[in-house]
Amino acid sequence: MPGKWDWLKDEIGFSNLLTGGKMLLKVISGKLSVDDLTKCALCPNMCRHTCPVSIVDGRETTSPAGKARVAFMIREGRLELNLENLEPLYMCLSCNICTLYCPFEFSVADLTRPINEEAVKKGVVFEEFKKVFENLENYGDVYGAKSEEENGKGKVLYIRGCTIRNELPELSEKALSLLKKLGFEVFTINETCCGIPAYNLGNVELFKKLADENAKKINQSKAELVITSCPSCAYAYRVLYPKYGVKLKPKVVHITEILGDRLKGLKAEGEVTYHNPCKLALGLDQKELLKDILNKIEGLTVKEPRKEFFCCGYGGSAISRLNPELAEEIAQERRKQLKDGADKVITACPSCKLALNSDELEVLDIVEFAHQLLGE
Repeated sequence: MPGKWDWLKDEIGFSNLLTGGKMLLKVISGKLSVDDLTKCALCPNMCRHTCPVSIVDGRETTSPAGKARVAFMIREGRLELNLENLEPLYMCLSCNICTLYCPFEFSVADLTRPINEEAVKKGVVFEEFKKVFENLENYGDVYGAKSEEENGKGKVLYIRGCTIRNELPELSEKALSLLKKLGFEVFTINETCCGIPAYNLGNVELFKKLADENAKKINQSKAELVITSCPSCAYAYRVLYPKYGVKLKPKVVHITEILGDRLKGLKAEGEVTYHNPCKLALGLDQKELLKDILNKIEGLTVKEPRKEFFCCGYGGSAISRLNPELAEEIAQERRKQLKDGADKVITACPSCKLALNSDELEVLDIVEFAHQLLGE
């Protein structure tokens, strides 16, 4: 990766350096003290080349710095807090790929989220979000389905997450089977959504309510370890819950984090590539984990994807609801990148599997792949 400051000479350019560039240099040198959103708004958009939304959508307002500028103008009262002005802020996948190229390691999603939160508090909410909030309020499930009643017991609690429960129940069965084969005393409970869809859409109060309910159920289960197949759930439990003072007693891991040392002696043939889920690779800082697991499988050829990190298009909760065409265009761009590597893709996220699987590209969750190799 190039140096984090190379973009100053490469992207500011002479004319910009004479104007906005001077102010930016003062910020960098510490001679001008401004908050993080202002720094991002002043930036010459050096991370747009890696932002999936910016690459596919191409609009200035939905580029990383473009969103920061809109958020800044709303915060300063120069733009009205209305749906038209909020729309660019929600054109964010919360993938945090921007942090890899930002010298300040800013997350544009984190910088602009306070504006979305203020909008929700004031009732400025897209119709497409209201049903999500209603489902979460009434059912504790983003799909609006009532979870089955379960009162399992054991040492290891497997949390499925909304997507697996509603869209991929067979993946839950394979995960439970795999974990039992690996020696875990595993059980499930009547889950409540981790709350991250509400968080991503700016409804922090609802997120906190769901977090409290979910933490209560998990803690009462008396599990010693929580394993989940959903990177967003793992991220919510490990990063967001502590941030809001919600305490979980058991340790929480994503299923890939316990597979690495246990899938020894497996053999396979053929070629695969991999798709790193954003919340696993960047949110939980497990950038090499999925690749390392695959590389340990004897006889398997693991080919690098054209881009190491690129969201499937369905992250962040908002784009797939407000602009499903854009979400699908981003997914199609990712499919093209992965097709360069191999026809079979291994990922570690149910949402990524659903987004990327197609007639031309077979996408398997690492749970399915490991289950196949260990035998039905």
